[in-house]
Amino acid sequence: MKNCIASTLLLLVAVSATQAASVATPTCGGSTSSKNINLVNPTNPPRECEYHIKAYSKYVCQIRIDWEMNLAQPTLESDASGLTYAECTKDYFVVNGLKLCGTEVWQHIYVPFNATDGDSVVDLLIGLADRAGATGLPVPSWDMTVTQLECPAGASVRSLDLEEEEAVIEGRSTTIKDGYYVAPPGCLQYFPSSKGTVKSFNYNNGNGIYPSHMNYAICFRRQTGTKLLNIRAYDFNVGDVVSASTMMTDENCYSSDSTNDLDADFLMVPQATFEDSHKHATYFCGSIKKDVVISSNNPGPLMVLFNSDDIYRQNEAGFAFTYVVS
Repeated sequence: MKNCIASTLLLLVAVSATQAASVATPTCGGSTSSKNINLVNPTNPPRECEYHIKAYSKYVCQIRIDWEMNLAQPTLESDASGLTYAECTKDYFVVNGLKLCGTEVWQHIYVPFNATDGDSVVDLLIGLADRAGATGLPVPSWDMTVTQLECPAGASVRSLDLEEEEAVIEGRSTTIKDGYYVAPPGCLQYFPSSKGTVKSFNYNNGNGIYPSHMNYAICFRRQTGTKLLNIRAYDFNVGDVVSASTMMTDENCYSSDSTNDLDADFLMVPQATFEDSHKHATYFCGSIKKDVVISSNNPGPLMVLFNSDDIYRQNEAGFAFTYVVS
C-alpha cells in the first residue's frame, strides 16, 4: 500500500517537473499560486491555520490534495431521543465544504477549481481545539501535497493516455501531462492506477469512525479495453447491521420506499456480482469476518459510491478494499 501511494505521489511530481521549478511551502495564513505545494504543520500551530491556493494558470481545472494528518477524533454527542451523532467539533480540516478530522495516512481528494470560469482561490482551513492543560488530545500534525491540475484548451476533461499535449499558456510554451490525473467530473476521489487500495475517511486501521452525512463518488480510470472492476473487501463495518457476521445487500441497506435517511449507510457498486455465490447486488452494508470479492462490469464511468447518514452506531469504522481494473 505504502509503495503504491509513494509511486503515485512520485508520478504526480514527475509529470509536473517541466512546469514548476520548485515546491512552494507556505506557512499558516500564506498564499501561493505554485503548481506544486507542500503544507506542513508548524511546531506550534495556531488555533486556526488557513492556506490560500491561487490559480497557477487560467487552465487549472482541479486541485488534488494528498495528505496525512493526526487530529482529534470525532466527538460523539447524544440527544434527548438517545440518538448519537459523530461530529468534528474539536479539530477539523475543511475545504470546499468538506469537513474531516481524525487520523489519515495518505488519503486524497479532488477539489474543483475552474480558473477559466473565474475561480481564483481555494481556501484550506485547519481548526484546532484549545490544548491548554491535560486535554488528552493528540499532538496535531499534517503533511499535505497539493497539485494544481491543468486541462489544456480544447482538450477533453480527462485524457486516457499520457501523451504530451502542447499548449501555449499565458505566454509560456509548455507540455501538459496532467490529463492522466484529472478526475472525471463529480468524483471526490479518483484512482488512475490499475490496482490499489481504497479506504474510508478516518479508517485508522479499523479503529476510526467514518464521517456523517457523506455522499461521494470514488472513481477509477477506464481505458478503451477496460471490462471489469474487481473489489476485494478485507475490512467492512458499515451501517446499522454491524452485528451481522456477513455482508448485507440491497433492501437490508437502503429501502427505495423509505423517505427517512437515518438508515442509509452503504457502499453502492453498480451491476455488482459476488465471486463465490454469483448473486447480484447494488447496495452493500453490514460487517464481514473474511474477505469478500465482488466485481462490477457496468458501462460508462467506473465508480462506486459511499453514503452515510448523520446517526452513529457502534462499530461504524468504515471500509477498506483492494481493487483491480482489467
